[in-house]
Amino acid sequence: MSYIKLILRFLRCNILQTLRINFKMLPWRQAVRLPIFVYGRFKLRGTRGRIVLPDQVSAEMIIIGKRDYYVATAIPQSIWTINGTLTFAGRMKFAHGSYLLVADGAELSFGTGGTYCGTNFKVMCFEKITIGHNVRMAWDVQIMDSSFHYIQLIEKDNAIPPLTKPVLLAGNIWIGNRTTIAKGAQVPQEVIIASNSLVNKDFSSIEPYSLLAGAPATLKATGIRRIWDEEQQRELDQQYHYHRTHL
Repeated sequence: MSYIKLILRFLRCNILQTLRINFKMLPWRQAVRLPIFVYGRFKLRGTRGRIVLPDQVSAEMIIIGKRDYYVATAIPQSIWTINGTLTFAGRMKFAHGSYLLVADGAELSFGTGGTYCGTNFKVMCFEKITIGHNVRMAWDVQIMDSSFHYIQLIEKDNAIPPLTKPVLLAGNIWIGNRTTIAKGAQVPQEVIIASNSLVNKDFSSIEPYSLLAGAPATLKATGIRRIWDEEQQRELDQQYHYHRTHL
């Protein structure tokens, strides 16, 4: 990206909040490069933790609050609370209305390139949530590693399980809109999760190229994968006479 284009993009972002999150949460040597760009309304509600980026950073490698033209709703406020450790291994984009809560001592991490969180994405991390490389999430997806309230298992000697359990989403996962990823969820690479699903258990033993769907989610199909290659996608658009336009 040319310096002129970068300056123009900086002038269109929320300059005050962009400067605040960079210089509040990053070491000076990284902050001066402005690796985090904030757009629209944004509130940084907690700052006791830290954001960890790769040693080599570039301007606008993390984008917060950029409008999703396919979900043309009123632009809500993005709210982030970072009291634990938030790690980014590469480029990342959050559409408008994201809500991130990383509690004291918790670890939330995002993998390398391609990961995208759609409009109104929510993640609440109280222990550990790991999101791998190139995980694409549609709008209204929520991820949490806590049940928030204790549950007593009356028929199992009144046992009371812990509130939290780590969540792992491996790479190249496509998550449909309005899906909930709950505590203890483990999803391997190359899996599609259908819209309106609830993933609340360990699926690490299923094969790659599988489809999960339902509430609670179950294995619905194998031998299915999303087309990730953009050139192939353009060719398929031409074949099926599909026009990708901003509405």
